[in-house]
Order: sequence, then C-alpha cells, then structure tokens
Amino acid sequence: MLKTRVITALVLLVIFLPILFLTSPIFLYLLLSFFISLAAWEWGQLIWGKHSKNSYIYAILVQCILLILCINLFYFSMDVAPELIKYCISSLWICSFFWVFIVPIIMRRQLTFPLHQYQVGFAIIGLIIFIADWYAIVILRNQGLWVFLSVVMLVWAADIGAYFFGKKFGKHKLALQLSPGKSIEGAIGGMFCVCLLALTFYQVGPDSNNFFSILARNQSVTILILATVFLTLMSITGDLFESQLKRLSGVKDSSGLLPGHGGVLDRLDALLPVLPLAALILTSVA
Repeated sequence: MLKTRVITALVLLVIFLPILFLTSPIFLYLLLSFFISLAAWEWGQLIWGKHSKNSYIYAILVQCILLILCINLFYFSMDVAPELIKYCISSLWICSFFWVFIVPIIMRRQLTFPLHQYQVGFAIIGLIIFIADWYAIVILRNQGLWVFLSVVMLVWAADIGAYFFGKKFGKHKLALQLSPGKSIEGAIGGMFCVCLLALTFYQVGPDSNNFFSILARNQSVTILILATVFLTLMSITGDLFESQLKRLSGVKDSSGLLPGHGGVLDRLDALLPVLPLAALILTSVA
C-alpha cells in the first residue's frame, strides 16, 4: 500500500511541478479544472450512488462550466468577463457561508443526516463549491505562485501535523462516528504546525510574496495567527465533512482513481473550504 501511495504521489508531482513552475498559469487552471471535474464525479457518486449516470452528467457539466469560465476570463469576451467575475465572486461568498455556517449544522447530525432527501441541494451546492474553488485558485495564483503554494502548504501542514501529533499524543477522539482516527490532540498539533509554517514563511519564506507575509504586512502577526488557526479549523471541517458523506453513502473512499490514496475528493477535501476563504481573506487585505 505504501509503495502504491508513493508511486501515485510521484506521478502527480511529475505532472504538476512542470506546469506549476515552467508554464503559463492558464495551463494550471485547465489541468485543475479537469481534476475538479473528477472530484465532481465522485461528489455525484456520494449523492446519487455508485452506479448512477447522474454523476457522469454532473462531472461533464462542471467541466464545461469551468472551461467556459477559463475561455471567457482569459481569452475572449471582455464584455462578458466582468459579469462572470461577479458570479464567481458570489460563488466564493456562498461557498464560504456554506462551510462556516451550514456544514457544522449538518455535521451535528453525524450519521443520522438524511442525505438522500437533499440530493438536489447537494448537487447545487457542490456546483457552487467547485466553481468557487477553481476561481479561488485563479485569484491566489494570480497574486503569485507562492501565494497559491503557501495556502496549499497550510493544508498539508495541518494534515501532517495532525497525523503525527495524533499518533503520539492522541487520546480524545475528535469525531468518533465520522472519523475514528482523528483526535483533539492531533487537531491541536496540526494548528501548531500551521502556525509554525506561517511564521516561518513570514520571516524567512522562499518568497516574501506569499499568503502569510501579505496577511502579516497588511494587518498584524496577531491577525496572521488568528487567520491561520481559522483556516486550519476549516481544513479539518472539510476533511470531516467528506468523511461524513462517505459514511452516509456507505463507501470507504470517494473512488479508486488515485491508487493508494482513494479518490481525488479524498485529496481535495480539506482544500475545498480553505481555498475560497483564503481567497476572500487575501482580497480583503491585499
């Protein structure tokens, strides 16, 4: 299993690193639109069931919308682009509201939430989430490569820190029914690691134009720490919420698209709430 995970990770790095560092950002947006559409297919499977044709239609719809946005925002209609940007910004706010206020209510129901009764609602909010996350990537990457990477690294640090602190010190379960392996001690450890990452980037980061440095320069170190803790909490929320959906759907992984890792949604779950929130925070202070 470990060997498979490593091989899959290396293949993804071979695909992503040249596009990240050697090509125009438009190629990153196109590539990620494809991966987001795969996540949409998995989201559809969680909503409608593993063998439903709706999930394929849903993924194609998401891909078409993202391609239309990409083409119009970066290549063609200058008259249409401002209107599309307004809709994209609205999706950021709706998505953020959903993660901050609605998801905790759903999660309180744990495994008693009647997912089958809200299929249409989840299809609609999923569409908004995927558009918002793609547009958040555009905002962050347009501010600078390390702005985007530092936000992604925030989620990685939270995940890695939670894993090792949980392994070493974990005694109190964070959400036993949703994700038995997660602990309160692990979550605190994840927050500690992210705060350490934020301060490191602010002081001696590879590029002063990163998310943490921009936040500290335009606000304060206190605001930087508060925002970092908040985004870490939201990354945990995204992870737990996807676990809830999988358990309600009776599956272990969102799919088997990434051998050793599960599905694309399993890799993106913590990023789903963090990206739009980070984009909104950045645009409010930059």
